[in-house]
Amino acid sequence: MSGCEARDAKKLVRSPSGLRMVPEHRSARSPFGLDEPPWVPDKECPRCMQCDTKFDFITRKHHCRRCGKCFCDKCCSKKVPLPRMCFVDPVRQCAECALISQKETEFYDKQLKVLMNGATFFVTLGTSEKSELMVCRLSNNQRYLVLDGDSHYEIEIIQISTVQILTEGFTPGGGNTRAIGMILQYKVPGSEELVQMKFTASEDFSCNKKLSASWLAAMHKVSKGGKTSRRL
Repeated sequence: MSGCEARDAKKLVRSPSGLRMVPEHRSARSPFGLDEPPWVPDKECPRCMQCDTKFDFITRKHHCRRCGKCFCDKCCSKKVPLPRMCFVDPVRQCAECALISQKETEFYDKQLKVLMNGATFFVTLGTSEKSELMVCRLSNNQRYLVLDGDSHYEIEIIQISTVQILTEGFTPGGGNTRAIGMILQYKVPGSEELVQMKFTASEDFSCNKKLSASWLAAMHKVSKGGKTSRRL
């Protein structure tokens, strides 16, 4: 077991919003996670914050689990998975938040799984002329990019500053391109030093090309904002 996965144990907790399966150690939290929002107090919400319907004994108040705002049942009726808050079951969300959560489902169901399954690349460190064949994957707790070969690296996702995807086959119309590698820069913990790594897909097998391209596409998705814990 690698050092970055030694504290992956989880526990089941109950919050006002529902059951959550969260890491036992806060330091093992996913960088893609979101904290539960504070709920708008009932006394501060006499009307639905979407349609302005007045609350009474018949029209009840419901809080969106993603934004914490107060709505009537009509405006907050959808129950949608919210993995970024570690909910076990789908939870009640307003229409706007439900749409965001539904869009994020693909990231969790597809891209994150692709990254955790890993792919093989030739990795070049800094300005070195030598490259090393390494298996690259996202750790189970989603906090680290793990590189295994003759060498071993664990790069914390939140320390990655830039990701540049390398492509080939560019045409004037922008078609027929495919990802063949990436250049990644990250900060060394405790300093402002930037380290650069170049990843180049192995050309040994056509199936590896497809796997590598899928992995690079998922990594590009992360670099566009997933690691900020705000947007995916």
